[in-house]
Amino acid sequence: MKKLLLILMITPILFISCNKDDDTPDNNNNNNGNNLTGTIADVVGVWQFIGHYDASGNIGNQSPSIVACLTQSTITLDSLGNGIVMDYYWNNGIGPCLSQSIVFSFNYINSTTLEFITPSSCGNPTVTLPIPTQFKIPSCNADNGSWDGGYLLYEL
Repeated sequence: MKKLLLILMITPILFISCNKDDDTPDNNNNNNGNNLTGTIADVVGVWQFIGHYDASGNIGNQSPSIVACLTQSTITLDSLGNGIVMDYYWNNGIGPCLSQSIVFSFNYINSTTLEFITPSSCGNPTVTLPIPTQFKIPSCNADNGSWDGGYLLYEL
């Protein structure tokens, strides 16, 4: 009887310890830098605004209230080439934080370049991806319709 009890107690342990590990890779496309496909799928998702940088690469010096407002901004890109900007901005430099949504389209050029098709006095910006999880949108000086050398940084 003791031998039977011992066999019954050991048998489940043998099955548990002999489970085969799953050797198949994770195929989700969350664009963490490890699952690049070289297709538009690599840029699909919600991109979070990080900051506005000047032509020298310095981030703007703004109050914590303004930064808290601006960093709520996002850009959502889908696999059909459509985008939505949820833009948060500080109203006339005195507040409060306001938002607007802008619908646009984009062209996937390659894994490091996109073209946003937006109404702008500067034209359609060429967006670069310095790494797979970040993109830079050139900033436009709307007063004179020229690219000012700065950029907006977004991160997936």
